[in-house]
Amino acid sequence: MSRVLVVANETVGAEELLAEIRRIQDCRTSVFHVLAPAVADQHGLGTWNQEGAIQHAQERLDRTLATLRAEGFDASGHVGDMVPLAAIEDALVNFPADMIVISTHPESRSRWLKKDLVEKARSKFARPVVHVVSHVSENVPA
Repeated sequence: MSRVLVVANETVGAEELLAEIRRIQDCRTSVFHVLAPAVADQHGLGTWNQEGAIQHAQERLDRTLATLRAEGFDASGHVGDMVPLAAIEDALVNFPADMIVISTHPESRSRWLKKDLVEKARSKFARPVVHVVSHVSENVPA
């Protein structure tokens, strides 16, 4: 049985991510832990606002866990630190994953890719890191 840490914020319920989770489960029985970093929103002029970030992340996480569990997956999750790399490190303490799946927006829209999160995770954590590009409409409720 494998243990898979899934890391996603706005893309946590994206079909591309759900397809990757299904693919992993088809290859081997897995336990999934979904980490949704509570990332603050940018409000123009370089200002950031943490207000509502935890609540929005929890709402997205709850919807995703409901979907996974309805499909029969063994899935848990939590809202993590707003700094994704720190959130992953924290999550691995309680959920020692065999694999990490990171879901991001496409490169043109992803803050995580601009900060090189996927490569930093590959360098820092001694386990496979799978990157999934997810396409979520900006008009979809966060």
